[in-house]
Amino acid sequence: MNSSNRIKQIVRTLGFIGAAVSAAPALATQGTFPHGYGVKSEGMGGVGIALPQDAVAGATNPAGMVEVGTRADIGMALLQVDNGAYFGGTNYDGGSEKDLYLIPQLGVNYMIDTETSIGLSVVGNGVGTAHDKVNVGGMQRPKSEYKQMVSTVSLARRITPNQSVGVGLVLAYQRLALHGPGSLGLPQGHDSSFGYGLSLGWQGKVLPNLTLGATYASKIDMGRMDKFDKLLADDGDLDAPEHYGIGAALNLGATTLAADVMRILWSDVKSLGNPGVAIATGAPGDKDGPGFGWRDQTVWRFGVAHQFNEQLTLRAGYNQGNQILDSASTYLGIVAPSANRKHWTLGATYQIDPAMELSVAYARSPKERVKGDGPGPNGSTDLYMGQDWLSLSLGMRF
Repeated sequence: MNSSNRIKQIVRTLGFIGAAVSAAPALATQGTFPHGYGVKSEGMGGVGIALPQDAVAGATNPAGMVEVGTRADIGMALLQVDNGAYFGGTNYDGGSEKDLYLIPQLGVNYMIDTETSIGLSVVGNGVGTAHDKVNVGGMQRPKSEYKQMVSTVSLARRITPNQSVGVGLVLAYQRLALHGPGSLGLPQGHDSSFGYGLSLGWQGKVLPNLTLGATYASKIDMGRMDKFDKLLADDGDLDAPEHYGIGAALNLGATTLAADVMRILWSDVKSLGNPGVAIATGAPGDKDGPGFGWRDQTVWRFGVAHQFNEQLTLRAGYNQGNQILDSASTYLGIVAPSANRKHWTLGATYQIDPAMELSVAYARSPKERVKGDGPGPNGSTDLYMGQDWLSLSLGMRF
């Protein structure tokens, strides 16, 4: 099979798997975002702005895709969650009906020439919970599943021998399934929408062993979900937030050290950032109606990789963001208890042959609890979440 036919076969296969991503839930570790994109990145605390390692890198920084060559990566994460809420002092387990999730991810990159690449990186975002058949704070059997498939079509070019820039067209599909607010006289059920955005990136080797990177992603403008126009603030508008960051990677021979800092503007999405019930000034669905009270977040990522020998590379990392949950606005968090914010990670890659490699990563996000202290039901609602990730990917070079 010649190179052209191989690429066509890869694209067809990845397109099929991409459709599967939209059918799979993703429960994030920081808001609706996971701690990193790509199994190699996940094993290093999520770093990737200045350290592209596979064809999923375009989801973090499109400029890095020109550095990974012609390749394809197919990955899967197995995620176990421990989430829920304390209401009035009673613990309600948010994973009692489902606590194990399967999340695909994929990427393909093609070098048009030695200086230019075009690629596709597909990842999943989301958040959710699944309570048992109980009444929690007036919500009967509260369940939620917010899943978002984000595809970045990237074009990257090396503008000097040591610098590259990239642009990404970001296309997204999201689906929200929600049960529980109906017992309060509010909408429930499911709805979906599509949206688009733009990402930009730069990467440069400023010293022989030091690479810097910068990335920016606009808000993904999602279509309104009419089913929830009287529940979600701003007439059912649920966009993906704007975010930006910088990174550095230091090569010390067999060992690479990397760090990123990223800023996520959750408060700019009214349905996420508006104050919660009993605090918001508007009615549910209004522009100033109740939201989840999520605050803007700064995320720090640190990672190390060591090439043990020609076949084996080992990784470790740490990732931490500030708490996005506002303790005064915890009640709505019963259906989105995103309380965890720290991650310890391990990873490895085994080179099967020059054209194929297998990567694995594990991430532990310890359970954290946010105690509600706001007016109304917020003061009776504490939220908690912890997670374990086990990720696996197959990488192929062409």
